[in-house]
Amino acid sequence: MYTSTRKKLKLTASKAIIKGISEDGGLFIPIHLNHFQFDESFCSLSYQQLSKAILDFYLDDFTKDEIAEIVDETYSSTYFKENIVKIKNFNEISFLELYHGPTLSFKDMALTMLPSLMEKAKVKNKNFRQTVILTATSGDTGGAALAGFSKAKNIQIIVLYPTHGVSNFQEKQMYFYTNHQAKVIGIEGNFDDCQNLVKKIFTTSIFENIELSSANSINIGRLIPQVIYYFYAYFQLVKQKEINFGDKINVVVPTGNFGNILACYLAKKMGLFIDKMICASNENHVLTDFFNTKIYDCKRPFYVTNSPAMDILVSSNLERLLYMITEGDEVLVKKLMQDLAINKSFYLPDTYHNKLQDFKAFYIDKEKTIFYMNECFKRYNYLIDPHTAVAYGAFEKLKKELKGKTLIISTASPFKFIDTVNEIFHLPQTNFALIQKVSDMSKMPFPSSIQEIYQSSEKYESWKKEEAEERLRKIIGELDENC
Repeated sequence: MYTSTRKKLKLTASKAIIKGISEDGGLFIPIHLNHFQFDESFCSLSYQQLSKAILDFYLDDFTKDEIAEIVDETYSSTYFKENIVKIKNFNEISFLELYHGPTLSFKDMALTMLPSLMEKAKVKNKNFRQTVILTATSGDTGGAALAGFSKAKNIQIIVLYPTHGVSNFQEKQMYFYTNHQAKVIGIEGNFDDCQNLVKKIFTTSIFENIELSSANSINIGRLIPQVIYYFYAYFQLVKQKEINFGDKINVVVPTGNFGNILACYLAKKMGLFIDKMICASNENHVLTDFFNTKIYDCKRPFYVTNSPAMDILVSSNLERLLYMITEGDEVLVKKLMQDLAINKSFYLPDTYHNKLQDFKAFYIDKEKTIFYMNECFKRYNYLIDPHTAVAYGAFEKLKKELKGKTLIISTASPFKFIDTVNEIFHLPQTNFALIQKVSDMSKMPFPSSIQEIYQSSEKYESWKKEEAEERLRKIIGELDENC
């Protein structure tokens, strides 16, 4: 059963997935999180088999047959043509590649599943109203959500993104997946402006014929599938004889909205052998400062960086961590979130500081991001994207404080950020020709979908920040009237 981080509730998994966010503004989270029962025999499980076991652990009102159908549909060759995940091992570190899905981002790992989860949840609850997915993105979530929901039944999706806060390829990719039921709109602001608009619509709107839901990691149906790959990575490291079963590993996660690293924390709470979790940030290092000072303060400049998916000052999923470390004190969590909304900051009471000892944090600026991309390529002949470079850089800075094997989460294909990657090659080519040349030089094949997206021609749409709320309410209102 699930509750809200701000108010005592009791919802099934299916209801929490449909709603996306609680009416009180809180996020849904399991009321109790027990240990997941596993042993060394799990090292032989396929990704699909492990997915079924972990989803069964979380989805209290889904049958095993329903879960099996969802998993088999999601992690199939339709979406993951060659690999679901891959691991590259280099001595003390391993990279977990989570970008082999349709949009070349780790977001595919959950967002290819969310439409099936939502459709099953609606049938289960005899809910036949049209769902409108409203979500904000700093780049990768948008493409993955549009790719997943553009063919879903009885579900519309609207994605908001900051017009100057995503890469050229990310923008092209989002518009590539638009159709009559999947719409993307640029907002002349930053990600937090988009996210705040989404939250405001959710908490202040009532519609007669439609219901709103979210594809961000604020939706529990988006968060749960991310837990799976931490278990799978661990079991694969054992299978590949990189570690022994029972050895603890460290995990470095490039972090923006705090969803991916929260999934790692959930895996640890479920019993997975994880020692330290390293929260890696870019120049928008509000999370690094929080873990080091216990003050969350977003009264600071916002920077557009070369790791745009992490250009975030309000990390929504941190609210779930606060709920967990305060042992379900929804009154305190609500107060902290009110402080953040009104004063743009909050201080975590001293009582809970020791509950954050599992985390370390470090940030890497734009120049160092390029440095660590280059350093990784020279040292290991391994090409990484700028977000993964932030994680690799944080590891390099903190490695003397870590013991044992460290897993670095590689969140996107380097070919999605080819202009930034080219800062280590300095090639004269542009766009797709540049991708081909970098592929040749790095001996790393580029995904086949890239050429199709670069050759597409799309009409972009952008709104001024000041008019965005009125225009968005009008669009959703028309959907409500036409149902």
